Amino acid sequence: MGQNIFDRFGGWTGKTFTPTGFFRLEKDERWWLVTPEGNSFISFGVNHLSPNFFRQSFNSESWKSKLEINDLYGLEFKPALQKWFLRTCENLGFNTVGVHNDLSVINHEGARLPYIQNIEFVVIPHYSNEVKESDFIDVFSSGFASHCDSLASEISAQVKNDPFLIGYAMTDCPLLTEEDCRERPDTIGGAPRESRIGWPRRLRNLPENCAGKIAYVNTVREIYRDRIGDFNTTYTTSFDSFDSLKAAENWRPNTDLSNSNEMRDNTEFLKQVVGKYYETALGAIRKYDSNHMFIGDKLNANTDSLDTVLPVTSQYTDIIFIQMYGRYDIQGRGLDRWRDMSDKPFINGDSAFTMITENMPRPYGPVATDVIERSEWIEELFMNLIARPEVIGWHYCGLIDTPNLIAGKELRQHSGVYDTYGNPYTELTSSIKNLTRNLYRTSLDTRV
Repeated sequence: MGQNIFDRFGGWTGKTFTPTGFFRLEKDERWWLVTPEGNSFISFGVNHLSPNFFRQSFNSESWKSKLEINDLYGLEFKPALQKWFLRTCENLGFNTVGVHNDLSVINHEGARLPYIQNIEFVVIPHYSNEVKESDFIDVFSSGFASHCDSLASEISAQVKNDPFLIGYAMTDCPLLTEEDCRERPDTIGGAPRESRIGWPRRLRNLPENCAGKIAYVNTVREIYRDRIGDFNTTYTTSFDSFDSLKAAENWRPNTDLSNSNEMRDNTEFLKQVVGKYYETALGAIRKYDSNHMFIGDKLNANTDSLDTVLPVTSQYTDIIFIQMYGRYDIQGRGLDRWRDMSDKPFINGDSAFTMITENMPRPYGPVATDVIERSEWIEELFMNLIARPEVIGWHYCGLIDTPNLIAGKELRQHSGVYDTYGNPYTELTSSIKNLTRNLYRTSLDTRV
């Protein structure tokens, strides 16, 4: 393949395209990201640089030493942590700042690495135990449009000319389907999670003058071909017209999961909701920034979200952004299915393998026996994902261990490339270095 020569964005000069001054996409035998200078780019990112993880009472002295500073809360902390992060990425071959990072640190006094900008128009992430009914906003309302415009004007207008910005990502695995929203005995946070109402149930129970309620009634009116009697049969109701349904507030707070027609209705309406959400969000961003790509939500590929909404979301996004944990045989089967649903490139924006340590008894993700097996699994996944012509990136979760000694991590933890004191897992870092040295050789070996 010849010598690896890279531009200032990390793009490989061995395969070039027309430069535009911003990141974009190109399909040439396989999908590529293209750097602002016109060079090919496969995104290997890293997640979870949070200042809080470096300031714990048990590891602060170690990080003072590694960062060569005396005060982790002083003015010297941010540039010192940025310097360590950039040096670490260069050493390991990480070329992208993933969506779960503190950009105020990493982009201190200007971006040095390609990055993804988070912009959350709705805050309904899968990991949160704090999601409320009201968080499932009426996306059909003028208020939601104003909210999106305000947030885009605040965020997009500030970064619209930044060549290091790849694009905009929204919510982390939003709660969309009934499967997403149902009660679970365990979550990433560790505590049981109550069921969430979700968008279809929330909007169908609103007052009649709400735009979301009107949209719901219009959807089911079409499904039932304007036959209110057929609708009543499904729901065991006695509405005399669809106008009566529109006037009924809080008429059905729960979903009968065994009622196949109700489940179908909710799914069809969810697609309408998600379509409106994406249309409004994209329109708001484009009003202030026409230079960068729209990536959309990081969709949960470990539930039925992707299978349900991908035909909708992919109409608006430039990239299909997913989160999926699992060995390659699991991820590969999913990608085989999803690539046939939309001709768009994929980035797995959050994925890793974990292992149990003394202070990490319950790490999130597939658990390897030891660091050697963990490294082998990462090599297998990396080689196979990057060789797929529709895959343009994988973002690793995460940078350092977050043990149960950290508040909020008592019951579930994340495994890093480094331990919580900044010491590398040598076998793992050696594997990552070898993989990134051969990144573009692997990307040209399109075996799938």
